[in-house]
Amino acid sequence: MIDDKRPDTKKGRRGSLISLDAKEKPPTSAHNSAGFTDDFWPVLVEFALSLRGWWMAICDDLGLTPMQGHALRSLDPDRPSAMSELADALICDASNVTGIVDKLESRGLIVRQGAENDRRIKMLAVTPQGRVLREQLCARVAEPPAAVGTMPPTARRQMADVLRAILDERAAAAAGG
Repeated sequence: MIDDKRPDTKKGRRGSLISLDAKEKPPTSAHNSAGFTDDFWPVLVEFALSLRGWWMAICDDLGLTPMQGHALRSLDPDRPSAMSELADALICDASNVTGIVDKLESRGLIVRQGAENDRRIKMLAVTPQGRVLREQLCARVAEPPAAVGTMPPTARRQMADVLRAILDERAAAAAGG
């Protein structure tokens, strides 16, 4: 079982772990076919990896491990979800979700229920206490850091458009293959 407190790792492809060794930094720039330096992607990757400490601090402030926070944030408080759905959202095997769910359930944040059509399937429902903590978590995540908050609105919109296009392209590629 993967420990939801494991430091210095991130989930890569389903079932694989990638070490985040500080010595293995990605290149800071890449050259395109015309020879121009294009550092967008390496900088975006570095930025994404830098968010780890930010996420850990938010979860710690709320008494959650990062994986518990990710699980609680992934659950829809208005619709019970199968444990397998949560495993997909967390990009891990369903057996690894059990420990995370056990901890959230012991705190009264979620409950396990049998599925109506198949009692072997365990559904996860967010409790009223879990809903309150989830709302706090989502509110904290929605607060941009000062560097983002002070950016001109036009720059923020442009960045959002670019990132949305990347996400849409990745989702379309995943759906197609």
